[in-house]
Amino acid sequence: MPTNQFDATRSLLGYIYQIRYGLLVSLKKMREVDDPDDYFVSIETIDDIAFDKDGTPEELLQTKYHSNPGNLNNKSPDIWKTIRVWVESYKRNQLDLINCSLFLITTEKIEEGSLAELLSNSVHRNPNSAYEMMKVIAKDKPSQKNKEAFAAFNSLTEYEQKKFAECIYVMDNSENLVEIEKHLSMNLRGMVQESQLEPLLTRLEGKWFATVIKVLECQDGRINLGYLVETLNDLREQFLPSNLPDDYSSAEIQDLDIDQESRMFLKQLELIGAGKILLKKALLDFYRASEQRSRWIDDGLLKPGELKHYFKKLEEEWLLHFGLAEAKFGLNDDTSKKRLGLEVYSTCQNEGAKPIRENFIEAYFARGTFHKLADQLVVGWHPDFEALLGDSSKPEVA
Repeated sequence: MPTNQFDATRSLLGYIYQIRYGLLVSLKKMREVDDPDDYFVSIETIDDIAFDKDGTPEELLQTKYHSNPGNLNNKSPDIWKTIRVWVESYKRNQLDLINCSLFLITTEKIEEGSLAELLSNSVHRNPNSAYEMMKVIAKDKPSQKNKEAFAAFNSLTEYEQKKFAECIYVMDNSENLVEIEKHLSMNLRGMVQESQLEPLLTRLEGKWFATVIKVLECQDGRINLGYLVETLNDLREQFLPSNLPDDYSSAEIQDLDIDQESRMFLKQLELIGAGKILLKKALLDFYRASEQRSRWIDDGLLKPGELKHYFKKLEEEWLLHFGLAEAKFGLNDDTSKKRLGLEVYSTCQNEGAKPIRENFIEAYFARGTFHKLADQLVVGWHPDFEALLGDSSKPEVA
């Protein structure tokens, strides 16, 4: 199959790898440092990934992802292009060769006896021999790919070249995109039950990618490790037995047109005189609750029979408030019936919106679930809702 010159698959995979790897090393880093609030990780600023303390870079990481890994030889562009990036950062005074470590993370494999092996973190590491080899390689006739990289290295003083050799660490055979997921899960082990690791990681990665995009848009690129600690603690709280993760409290419906909707629960609200604002809010809560319910089910986070029990709980809550409203209002005419319906609806949407679990405090789920019950005519607001809507049957809620 001919190669498409406009195919950006490699670049896309490289960026995804960079961001996922950034999360992995950040999880490790936040456990190593004394106070995560003092440290920042940055993406695509002075390097692919960088850690700094109070603005002073301590570790720079270049990630090189290859779908079909090969071997790192002495003139591999992975090595020399990376060296060029670091030299240019050094000349812009963005890194201190005394206090900063430089890591090349690659999915390729180090060749035995190569420059990369001398720069590795293995027993074969030898910065002095690496420096001597780098001098020889950089004086050789370069390929077009390495021309600027060799020139950058040769522009350094002997002292600077030696310091670079001491700072550089080549880490080969790095995790691929699939393996990173396994390592991320291992770093989260112990925070939640084993069966909850995948749902937790999915939500953590979602927040991480969103945060990275946000800081890149602000042209800052720095994320405080303390924020990552707080995010993890918040997610862990959501996976406690008394709670559930909230994924849809901020979800919106694009191009919401209430006039195009004909759901039964909306007709129920129209019976009590609800306007478009109330109808739109009801529709939003209905869809948020529906999506949340489906995601909890897909992730296996609900106990057997928990939803059925919850539906029954809300039905009984509605029955209580309907009975209280009947004693309060007369049913002499349609106006009084609408007033009764508004009273029941208001109560069920507020103090009657009981949580599915004690610490799940987002009201949209209870409110949206009431609309699900109303959609199936299990509950209603107008006293004559069954007769007016032409269906007196109550299908079992699934």
